[in-house]
Amino acid sequence: SGNTVTVFLIDGLSGSLFESEMKAGRLPVLRSMMATGTYVKNGICSFPTMTGYGYYPFITGKDATESGILGLRWFDRSRQGGNFRNYVGRTNVNMNDDITDTIRNVFEMSQPHYTASINTFMNKGVAHNIKTGWSHTTAKYEGRGIFRWLRAVPVLGRYMAPDHFEHETNAMDLALRQLAKNPRVHWVTFPSPDAANHVFGTTAMYTGLLHHIDSLIGVYISETRRLGQQQTRMIAVVSDHGISDVDDNLDFSKWLAAETGLLTERGKSVHILSPELDAPLSDYDGFDGFFVINGNLAGYLYMKDPLQPSHTAWRHNLPPELLEAYPTARGTINLPEVLSKNPKLELVISRGKSGRISIRNGPENLAEIDMDAAGRILYHPVCGNPLLYPETVHDTFLSKSEWLDKTLDSEFPYAIVRIWQLLNKPGIGDVVLTSRKGVDLAYDYEMFVGNYKGGHGGLRREILSVPFIYSIPGGKPGVLNGMTNERMGEIIIRHLNERPE
Repeated sequence: SGNTVTVFLIDGLSGSLFESEMKAGRLPVLRSMMATGTYVKNGICSFPTMTGYGYYPFITGKDATESGILGLRWFDRSRQGGNFRNYVGRTNVNMNDDITDTIRNVFEMSQPHYTASINTFMNKGVAHNIKTGWSHTTAKYEGRGIFRWLRAVPVLGRYMAPDHFEHETNAMDLALRQLAKNPRVHWVTFPSPDAANHVFGTTAMYTGLLHHIDSLIGVYISETRRLGQQQTRMIAVVSDHGISDVDDNLDFSKWLAAETGLLTERGKSVHILSPELDAPLSDYDGFDGFFVINGNLAGYLYMKDPLQPSHTAWRHNLPPELLEAYPTARGTINLPEVLSKNPKLELVISRGKSGRISIRNGPENLAEIDMDAAGRILYHPVCGNPLLYPETVHDTFLSKSEWLDKTLDSEFPYAIVRIWQLLNKPGIGDVVLTSRKGVDLAYDYEMFVGNYKGGHGGLRREILSVPFIYSIPGGKPGVLNGMTNERMGEIIIRHLNERPE
């Protein structure tokens, strides 16, 4: 019936740990895939580097900002209610509803053929969707609260509250049942590395999970051969973001109030009681801004226009002139400049004058970026060098492919393009923030654990760059230094559209 594809997404894959475990011979299945397929050393993720949102390029071949949503959490100024779009918990069903109808994904392209997914909520149009949410939750919060007592129940404990290893094994059993129906598109997400890193940081459990996932992928590949599907099935192993350990948790809203007197709401981390997002806009009347957290290492700050009446004050992004002269009870402030003085914030990004984007990294580093009519992007350091780019790329308009090539080895690979794409989308915050290494932007925010010990969301290399591996029947092995996730999506779509030999 044509070519098929399986995408394995390892949520939160550390590029450095992947490389070290590969060299040590502890990922034999992935190594065998590399020997016969293509290994991409630096797969560039979406910004913010987020689960769900970061899936979009793989299933459409388009940048994630084209999806109509702007992260796992964002604030939609255009709505009368339900402005805080939060796809964590029971409300994850809203992601498929919120993404644009103008771009078809691989599930929709494959209709009426059978398609299937395991543990993904960016899968609009999929025929068979399975989520093992309870098992994922019991594994993530293993040893905490009620989950510790459920796990301790004799005999039944491992079934009532499976750990990460048991959860992934059980999910793969379900995936193999789907595989027997020869899905044209099969998406299997392994959420455990990300979950383990959030709660515990990078421990032996994290590397053990990588080894376990490697073996599960091996079981799946063996089954494709037994079923005679290996001649048409492309297999890709990708990730949505890397990971970064943290040991400090910033209460951003509390700090901003103390520093400026401005009051900001940050919204709930997760919704467990209802799938509805329907809070009225009037709920935010008492606040000057709304702070949205993504991955806990990145955030959007949406400011209310103090010059507009309450019913329209949230409707539009502030012009840079107002943002840089924002009135407070203590006097007028340059808000991006004030934010850049917080030593726990790394990048402070905002719209500048004349359509440019301003990037600050501390009070001593400011650059502007701009785009010409040909779609080339300029990086102009005003003072210092916030993205730490070599002088050879300063003040020169470069294409996206040139930026990819020239910044792959930098601390912020391809970040300039990702920043431009995000900041020019309607619905983005007035200021986009990322945290310094080791800092989480969400003090006492997470259910059951309070504070995370690992996260993602930002633009540093260990978060933005991840390995990709893909194997196409009849293809030649190779190694690529860099590739964007939307390019990976284009390769997947091209394979599906080609006739099998």
